[in-house]
Amino acid sequence: MKQFTLVTGDVIQYDNHQINPLHAKGEITVNSLNEQVFIPQSVKTANELGKLKDNLFNIEKLLHSGYADPYPTIRVLIETTQPLPDITGLNIKRQFNIINFCSADIDKQHCKRVLDALLKLEYVQQIQLDEVIQLRPPAIPEQ
Repeated sequence: MKQFTLVTGDVIQYDNHQINPLHAKGEITVNSLNEQVFIPQSVKTANELGKLKDNLFNIEKLLHSGYADPYPTIRVLIETTQPLPDITGLNIKRQFNIINFCSADIDKQHCKRVLDALLKLEYVQQIQLDEVIQLRPPAIPEQ
């Protein structure tokens, strides 16, 4: 059984293609690829407006990308028309020059606060999972 802390701070368990919300309220859906997606109630509107992409909540993508707990961060791509301010728990990895995207890590300990801050910024157009499919799970960084 794997546990996941989502970008919203919600916590779910996933085992044998079954999602069990632990500290979460939301809706379980199945996408066109027959993958389960758990959309937390707190971000349903932002998801429907396209600000938060479904892949942030696609449990199989999170699993295959190695983002199960206790891995401490979630890597995201943020579409923004302006530079982002310093936000505790957000580590900008790369700003792409040709397109208005940056790659960043969101610390799971601060993810709710980071996501709330990003969603308040008018110039943040979209946030999506950086789907780095791993051949083997990433090593958990030493603290």
